Amino acid sequence: MILKGNQRAHGRELALHLLNVEDNEHAVIHDLRGFLADDLIGAFKEAEAISHGTKCRQYLFSLSLSPPKSAKVSIAEFEAAIAGIERRLGLTGQPRAVVFHEKKGRRHAHCVWSRIDVGQMRAINLPHFKLRLTDISRELYREHGWDMPVGLLNAEDRDEITYSHAEAGQAKRVKRDPTALKAMFKACWDASDSRQAFAAALGEHGFCLARGDRRGFVAVDADGEVYSLSRWCGVKAKELRAQFGPQDDLPTVDEAIARLKRDGVRITKEAEDALPDAFEMRRAELVERQRSEREALADSQEQRRIAETRERNDRLPTGLRAVWARLSGQLDRLRDQLAEDAKACEERDRTETQTLIDRHIVERRALEQTFDRSSLAIELERAFFDIGQSPDLRIYQPDPLQPLVLPPEDTPVTMAQIRSRPERILDVLSEKKASFTRNEIVIALADVFDDPMRLRAAVDTALRSPELVPVEGTESQSFTTRNYETARSALQKRCNALAGSGGFGVNARHIDRAIAKENTRLKKRVGAQLSDEQVAAIRHVLKPNQLSAVVGLAGAGKSTLLSVAREAWERQGYRVHGAALAGKAADSLQTASGIPSRTLASLEASWKSGYEPVGHGDIVVIDEAGMVGTRQLNRIASALHERGCKLVLIGDPDQLQPIEAGTPFKAIVNDVGAARLTEIRRQSPQWQREASQALASGSIETAMQAYAEHGAVRTERDRDHAIATLVADYMADRSEHGVSASRLALAHRRKDVHALNQAIKSALRETEGPKPETLFDTDHGPRAFAEGDRILFTRNDATLNVRNGMLGTLVKVGNRQLTITLDPDENGQCRSLTFSPSAFPSIDHGFAVTIHRSQGCTVDRSFVLSSTNMDEHLTYVAMTRHKDVARFYTAPDITRKIEQTRSHQISTQNIPMASPKRRMS
Repeated sequence: MILKGNQRAHGRELALHLLNVEDNEHAVIHDLRGFLADDLIGAFKEAEAISHGTKCRQYLFSLSLSPPKSAKVSIAEFEAAIAGIERRLGLTGQPRAVVFHEKKGRRHAHCVWSRIDVGQMRAINLPHFKLRLTDISRELYREHGWDMPVGLLNAEDRDEITYSHAEAGQAKRVKRDPTALKAMFKACWDASDSRQAFAAALGEHGFCLARGDRRGFVAVDADGEVYSLSRWCGVKAKELRAQFGPQDDLPTVDEAIARLKRDGVRITKEAEDALPDAFEMRRAELVERQRSEREALADSQEQRRIAETRERNDRLPTGLRAVWARLSGQLDRLRDQLAEDAKACEERDRTETQTLIDRHIVERRALEQTFDRSSLAIELERAFFDIGQSPDLRIYQPDPLQPLVLPPEDTPVTMAQIRSRPERILDVLSEKKASFTRNEIVIALADVFDDPMRLRAAVDTALRSPELVPVEGTESQSFTTRNYETARSALQKRCNALAGSGGFGVNARHIDRAIAKENTRLKKRVGAQLSDEQVAAIRHVLKPNQLSAVVGLAGAGKSTLLSVAREAWERQGYRVHGAALAGKAADSLQTASGIPSRTLASLEASWKSGYEPVGHGDIVVIDEAGMVGTRQLNRIASALHERGCKLVLIGDPDQLQPIEAGTPFKAIVNDVGAARLTEIRRQSPQWQREASQALASGSIETAMQAYAEHGAVRTERDRDHAIATLVADYMADRSEHGVSASRLALAHRRKDVHALNQAIKSALRETEGPKPETLFDTDHGPRAFAEGDRILFTRNDATLNVRNGMLGTLVKVGNRQLTITLDPDENGQCRSLTFSPSAFPSIDHGFAVTIHRSQGCTVDRSFVLSSTNMDEHLTYVAMTRHKDVARFYTAPDITRKIEQTRSHQISTQNIPMASPKRRMS
C-alpha cells in the first residue's frame, strides 16, 4: 500500500479533516490509544498541551495507508501494517489514533501518533522517514502479492498523470475527475507542436488558451475557472514560452470567457449537472442505507456481546463453590477458557463487520462504474473482457452473519520453541517441503524474530544444525533435513526390494475370466469393452511382484481396472484391502471397485492400537497415491513389508501434489516403472479429450485455449463480476437441466468457495423465493440451512457412516435436526441420514467445494473460478472433473500465475536419489 507521512501541528484542523463525512462516505474512529480523551479533537488537544513542555512545534506524525484500488484489505491487515510501521519508526507505545475512510469504493486508513515522549519530555526524532516509508511500502506490496506501481520501484518512472493536492482541490471545485483532467491536458500538450495546434486541441474539450494575470499561459473554461498550464501539463514555464512564444496577443481571461460563451461552448447548467446530480442522489441513498446497516449490525453485536458477557459471568462459581474452585485451581482454568471464548466472540464480530464493509465497498464501486465510465471505456471492456450485460449483474457478498471460520494452522512446533531453539524451524519447513533454500530459512525465521541481530543469530544457528544436509544435483543450493532424507532413502530401498520380490502370482485362467466378465458387463451396459491399455494395466498389477504401480490420467478408467483386478485376486484366494489419503477417495474406491477401503490415517491408527486389519499375504491398494507424502508412504510401505503384503499404488503424479513433503509416487514410478492409462473416457467430445491430454502433459495454455475457443472461458473485469457470472451460469444450468443433474462450482481458496456458496444461496432465494432457514453453529462458522441446500461433510464419522468430502441434498430441517440424502455412489445407490448439527457440526454448504476436495469426483457440469495461485496441477484437476461441460471464470485480479515449471518442481520437490553429503560447519 502507498504510505504518505508528515510531521505536523494544528491538531484540531487535522481532527476535523479526519472526521469529515462531506468528502468521505464513511469516516470511523477505529482506535484511540494512550489518550485520556475519548474523542479525536480532545486527544489531539492533549498532545498539543503536552508539546508545550518541549520545544517541538510539529508534535504529531500523520500517516495515510492507501491499498491498491481493487485490493480487499481487512482491518487486521491494516492493524498489522500500522504495528510494523510504528515499530520501525520508533513510535511503539506512543499515543495514537486510527481512522478509516471510505470514498469512491476505496478504503484507506489514517494513523496519527503523538511524537512527544512523555518520559523524557522530548520529541521522537524521525530521520529519513519518507525513505523508510517507501521501503516499507514496497515490502507490503510484495507481502500481499499486489502489482507494484512502477513509480514505487523507480521514482523516475512515476506516473506522470499523478496529480497534486492543489490540482485535486481545483478538480473537486469544478466537479471533474482530476485524473481525467490531468490526462486531457497532458494529451493536448504531447500531441501539439505549435501554439495554434495546442489552442485547437484545448478548444475541442471546451477550453480556451489565454494570457493569465499571474500564471503566464493558462486555460479557461466557460465557468471562468483558470487552469495553470505549467502545473496541469507538468512542464516548466520556460518550456511553454519556448514552444508558444510571446503571450501578448492571447486573449485575457475575461476575453476568453466571453469568447467561449459567444461560441456556445458552455452547455446548459441543467444538462451539465443532470448526471452528477443523479449520481449524487444515488450515492447519498446508498451511503445512508449502508450507514443504517452498519449501525444495525453494531447494535445487534452490542446486544449479543452483553448477553454473552452475562452468560460467561454466570458460569463463574459463587460462594463456597468459588472458594473451592480457587483452592483447586479450577477457577484459573475456567477464567482462561472464558477469556478464550471472549476472544473468539470478538474475532467473530470483527469478521462480520469486515464482511459487511467489503460488501458495501463493492456496491459503491459498482455505482461509480455505472456513472463514471465513458462510452469508450464500456466498449473497450466489452471488447476485451467479454462482459456482455455484466454491468447489470447482481454482485454478491457473503452474509456477515455467516462468516468463514478457518481452523488454526497445525504446526509441529510453537513460536516459543523456535525462539528458544531456532534450529526447530527446519522441522516446520521440512514438514511441507522436501527441500528448501537458505532464503526460505531466513523468511521463515523473520516471522519469529523482529530484531535484525537476533534474526541473523537465529539463521546462523539453523544453518549450523547437524539436522541440515545439502541436496546435490540442484541448480541453486538447497537443503533438506536428515529426518526427511532418512525416510526418503528407506522408502526408495524398500520399494526397490518389493518390486524385485514375487510370491503374488495369479493363475492366467482367473485373469482371463475376470477380463471376460467385465467385457460382458460393459457390452450390456454401454456396448463397449476393455481397451488394450486397460487389459495391459490389469495384467501388470496381477503380476507376482510385491509392488505394482499404475499411472492413470483423470477420467481414464482406473476404477474399472481395479474392479477386474479384485475379481482375479479374490478368485486366487487373496484378501484385498483399499486405502486412500482422503475419506471421500476411500469411499469412491470401495463403491467403484468393490474393494473394502479406509483412510491411511485409520490404517495407521489400527496398527498403533494393536489391531491388525491387514493379514500376512494380503494385497493393499492405495488410490490417489500421488497425494501421499514421503514420510507417510514410508511408514505404510514399511508396515506392509513387515507383514508380507503386496502394495499396489494407483494415481497420477501430475494431479494434486502431497500436502506433506515429497512426491514419492513420482519417484517410485520413475524407479520401478508403471502401467499407464492414457485414453480419456470421462469426457465425450474429442476436443475435450485432447484438452485433458494436454492438461495431463503440462500444456496448460494449450488446453485453456481449446476451452476458450469453444466459449467456455469467461474473462470479467474483477473477481466479484467473475463470481456473479459464474453464479448466473450455474443458475441457468439448474433451470435448464433440473435440480437432480450433477453440477459443482470449484475454487482453490476456501474464501472463494465460501463466497461462491453464499452467492448461489442468494441467487436461489431471488429466483425460487425465500425458504425457511435455520441457523446452526458449524466447524466453519454459523450457517443458515434450508430445504434443497447442497451439503458438504467435512469430517469422517463411523457412526453416521460418512466420509470427509461427501455431498448430499438437505431434504428436511426440523427439531434442530437435518435429514440429508447423500449423492448416489458409483453404483447409483442413495441413502439418507438424520442427525443434529450440535452433535456433528462438521458440515458446510456444498454448492461449491475446493479443488482439493474435488479430486476423484465426477459431475456432469463444473464451474471453475480462477485464482492467482492456481498452478498446473490445480488447473489439471479442476478442468477434468466434468463429463459434459466445464466453464472457467477469470478476471485480471485473479488471473492464474503459473510460476512453477516442471523443471523447477523436479529441483525443489524430487530430491535426486544420490546420497547427500553432510553439511560442513
